[in-house]
This record gives sequence, structure tokens and C-alpha cells, in this order.
Amino acid sequence: MTEMLIASIALIIFAFIIYTAYSGQNAKHAQRLKAYELKETHMNKSMEKIRSEISLIEKEISETEQKLEDMHKDS
Repeated sequence: MTEMLIASIALIIFAFIIYTAYSGQNAKHAQRLKAYELKETHMNKSMEKIRSEISLIEKEISETEQKLEDMHKDS
């Protein structure tokens, strides 16, 4: 009877240790996944800003080229 009780307690402790290790690993994975998602979102926003700036610069260049062409035609 005592052996059965000790074996049951040992099994419960072993199961708890395994569960704790698994939970910790799962939490680390979830944290890394969240960090990756945040970095990805930040990078997407940064890339969108850069695309917008490039678009504005291209527009400025084309307007300047057009003005120069118009000035050249008037001369």
C-alpha cells in the first residue's frame, strides 16, 4: 500500500515536472513569435514610409524635368 502511494506521488511529481518544462518552452515560443510579428509589422511600416518617400522624390524629379524641358522650349 505504501509503495503504491509513493509510486503515485512520484508519478504526479514527474508529470508536473514535464508539464512545467513544456509550458516554459511553449511560453518562450509564443514570446518569440510575438516579437517576430512586432518586428515584421515595424518593418512593413518602415518600408511603406520609404516607398512613400521614394514616390514623392520621383514625382519631384519628373516635375523638375518637365519644368526644365518647358524652359528649354521657351528659350
